[in-house]
Amino acid sequence: MAIEPEMIRNVCMIGHRGSGKTSLAEGMLGIASGRSFRVERVLDFAEDEAERGMTLGMSVAQTEWKGRHINILDTPGDGGFIGDAFIAQRVADCAILVVHAQDPIQVVTERVWRRGEKEGIPHIIVVNHLDRERADFGAVLEELRERFGQSVVPLNLPIGREDGFEGVYGLLTDIAYVGGEQKHEIPPGMEDEVNEAKVQLFEAVAESDDTLLEKYLEGEELTSEETFEGIRKGISEGLIIPVLAASAEKMVGVDRILDIIAGSAPSPADKSRWASEDGKEVPCDSDGPFSAYVFKTYVDPYAGRLSVMRVVGGRCRSDEALTNPRSGSAERLGSISHLMGKDRESADEAVAGDIIAVPKLRDTMTFDTLCKPEKTISYEVIELPEPTTAFAVGAKTRGEEEKVFEAIKRVVDEDPSLRLERSEATSEDLLSGLAQMHVEFALERIHARYGIEVDARAPKVPFMETISGSASAQGRYKKQTGGRGQFGDARIELSPLERGEGFEFDNAIVGGAIPRQFIPAVEKGVVEAMAEGPIAGYPVVDVKVRLYDGAFHSVDSSEAAFKVAGSMAFKSAFEDSRPILLEPFVKVEVLAPTELVGDIMGDLSGRRGRPMGMEQRGERQVVQAEVPQVEMLTYARDLRSITGGRANFHAEFGHYEEVPPNLVEKVLAANEREEEKETV
Repeated sequence: MAIEPEMIRNVCMIGHRGSGKTSLAEGMLGIASGRSFRVERVLDFAEDEAERGMTLGMSVAQTEWKGRHINILDTPGDGGFIGDAFIAQRVADCAILVVHAQDPIQVVTERVWRRGEKEGIPHIIVVNHLDRERADFGAVLEELRERFGQSVVPLNLPIGREDGFEGVYGLLTDIAYVGGEQKHEIPPGMEDEVNEAKVQLFEAVAESDDTLLEKYLEGEELTSEETFEGIRKGISEGLIIPVLAASAEKMVGVDRILDIIAGSAPSPADKSRWASEDGKEVPCDSDGPFSAYVFKTYVDPYAGRLSVMRVVGGRCRSDEALTNPRSGSAERLGSISHLMGKDRESADEAVAGDIIAVPKLRDTMTFDTLCKPEKTISYEVIELPEPTTAFAVGAKTRGEEEKVFEAIKRVVDEDPSLRLERSEATSEDLLSGLAQMHVEFALERIHARYGIEVDARAPKVPFMETISGSASAQGRYKKQTGGRGQFGDARIELSPLERGEGFEFDNAIVGGAIPRQFIPAVEKGVVEAMAEGPIAGYPVVDVKVRLYDGAFHSVDSSEAAFKVAGSMAFKSAFEDSRPILLEPFVKVEVLAPTELVGDIMGDLSGRRGRPMGMEQRGERQVVQAEVPQVEMLTYARDLRSITGGRANFHAEFGHYEEVPPNLVEKVLAANEREEEKETV
């Protein structure tokens, strides 16, 4: 029988790379299973994760603790893989922000915190690595309060410092937890520290409820029940952000994290954070209409697809008949299971608030909704960061094109932060990601899983060619090889159009100088010639061609001959019309701390960028600029280097402009060099 929503706890582990999220999560799994040590390789189970010692994708594990069913979502801490952390913050009901005691506020710490505020998810902070040198819990607490507000309060304190860190003192229980033993006394020398921390904590508890605040201000002591209820309510409403001390390496304080998750973290029933696409709030009601949201897809070359979903409302059993509103197709759930990393534990039933895995759904993708046919509902796709790095991809071996793109599509389905698109401007297939490493790891995963090598190189910048003047030219094609010959004569006038107007063909023939049936052939010849301009072979745009005269032969003229004549006339007129090279400009928005704005502006100016303004967004500045696209080929990695990863950017196509004549050779050479350099 399924557990009810009130007993479920869904938490996601978020934080910067190296903070110890996975170690803490595997420590919790170990303790919950009756061990005194971490269970390793449960969450980072992929071979490439083990090789690099870092989390590359979200993993899910469920466990039981003190009557609570806990689903733990472990996420990457590198900015190049932050998409999974954003997804987890949408799906979970509470975020466990893990910070490093030696450097608590790092780049990804800031980014996941801001996303959490946007999602309205409650937070619990864990200060890990307190056994390291120079680890100072008090200093970290002050830094956290300065950055995240006075609602950040300690729930326990470390006993001992650095290598001597051996336990924690619970401020609510007045119990010292050391080496598996409990002592109802304040450790010697910690009296002042405990009293000061209790003031912070009890003030926050009182402020979480008007009745408690009134009682507190009147000097009355809060009961244990009132205090614990105040903590639970305060966390759920974001009024209290408790801080816990821990060391995953020494397994100190890990069980206290489990305790607060089980006792004080919100259940799915406490606070509804789900709304349908039409904006209607969807309560976590196990007796309501069934709906589930697919937030992760695993694709195994042998076992097939596994869809991981959050049950938003209702309940379901194996073999349930459902519908997918996006595709309109029917789906049957098959077996239901809970995940323990890569392993699955069968379940008879799933209820609102739970997280389950279902294999081999026919037509369901990541971010799809499943529901009952008689009560359809859809949830919005989760907003992910825009890709910043792209590679043009294809098959290295001729004949393997279909295999290559099928493998790429599977990896993209697993990781929706990746994007596969076709560029019509350059006729390239582009695989984009959040960082160069993000895309490279995806390509490595394809090779390891499917034995396929993907040819990847920097994408072409879609330059264009046009003219700045007018000219007339004749195209005369005459060929006689015995028997019937070929003859076509076309005279055209070429003139520039306004930027963005494309191509215009004006048939000004009068008196039958060229028979009507041959006019389309002339236009076709012109259009084909426009595909490769004479400057560097880029397409020609923004020109008007006026066909005003010509000649024909009653026997030898043909469509083929006039097509050649049209092409010849265009090429000749183009060379006399002052041809110019056009380059695309992109609109760039860079979000960065105020102190880095000067460096960013200077770098953009060095890329021939034009500042277009600045605006305040929260505690950060948004720098807006227009920059030639060819100057942005290395921007993702350069910005990371300039800002230490503390800034991120968005770029979208803006418009085309003429390349200054003195820079034509330089920008074309830069494009070619980057194509060679970026080949993977």
